[in-house]
Amino acid sequence: MLQGITFDYDGTIGQTAERQFNWFNYWAKLNSKTLPFKDVREFLAVYNGSLDKKGGVQNFYDSFSLPCDMNDKTHPVWAAYTEFKKQNSASLYPGMRKAIEDIWEVGHLSNNSKRNRRTRLAINTTNSWVSVSQDLQKEGILHCFDSFVTSEVLSDYHGANGGNHITKPSKISLALVLGLIGSEGEFTLHIGDTLNDLAASQKVMRLNPLRPETLLTVGVSWGYEGREKLEQGVKALDSSNATVHFNYIIDKPEDLLSIVQRYID
Repeated sequence: MLQGITFDYDGTIGQTAERQFNWFNYWAKLNSKTLPFKDVREFLAVYNGSLDKKGGVQNFYDSFSLPCDMNDKTHPVWAAYTEFKKQNSASLYPGMRKAIEDIWEVGHLSNNSKRNRRTRLAINTTNSWVSVSQDLQKEGILHCFDSFVTSEVLSDYHGANGGNHITKPSKISLALVLGLIGSEGEFTLHIGDTLNDLAASQKVMRLNPLRPETLLTVGVSWGYEGREKLEQGVKALDSSNATVHFNYIIDKPEDLLSIVQRYID
C-alpha cells in the first residue's frame, strides 16, 4: 500500500524556473542591465551552476553585478521580488492540475485494510506557504494536500532564519514530511526535478537511526535539470561507490497516475 506521496514544488508542480528567468530579467532592467540569455534553458544552465556552489543563488546575483544581499531581509531586492511574485504567480505545468486531482481521487478512495486510511499527499519545498498556497488555491487543488513543509517550517525548525537554518533538499525536511503524513519511507513516493531531490530521499534518519528509510523516487524531466542530468544519478551514501538512480523518470505529468496505481491496492 502506498501510504504517502510528497512533491517538490519548484520545477515539479509550479513553473517557477520560468518565473525566475523573468524575475532576473526584470531586476536587471530595473538596475539598467541586460542579461545574456535567449531563453529559460540558457538561463538555467548558468543558474543551476550557481546553486551548486556555496552561497547558492547569491552567486548568480554577484556574477551579473545585480544588487542583492540574501542575508539582509531589508535589502530592496526582497520587496521588489515580493511584489513581482504577486503580479506573476507561477502557473502549474500543463497537465499537472489534472494529474494531482486524479492521484488524490485514487488515493482518497483506496483503502488499506490494515490501516484503514487513504494515501496522503504532501509538499516539501523551500518556497513560502503564501506563494505555494496562492498558486494551488488558484488552480483549485489546495485541498488535495494534507501537509506542507515550506520555508517557514524549515527556518523555524532550526536556525530561526539565521545563516544555519535548514534548507531543502534536506533529509530533515523529508523526515518532517513523513512524520506529518504518518508514512513510512519505503511506502512513500518522492516526486522531484533535481538530483538533490534524489539524494535527499536516500537513508532518511527518522524514528530509528539504525534503520534509515529510503523513499521511492520519481524524477520529472520538465523542471530545473532535465532528463539528461537526472539519468546520471547520485553516489550512494555508503562504501559501495555505487550510483543510485531514480526509480522512475517521466516526461509528462500524465505519467504520474500509472506509477501511483502500481503501488495502491
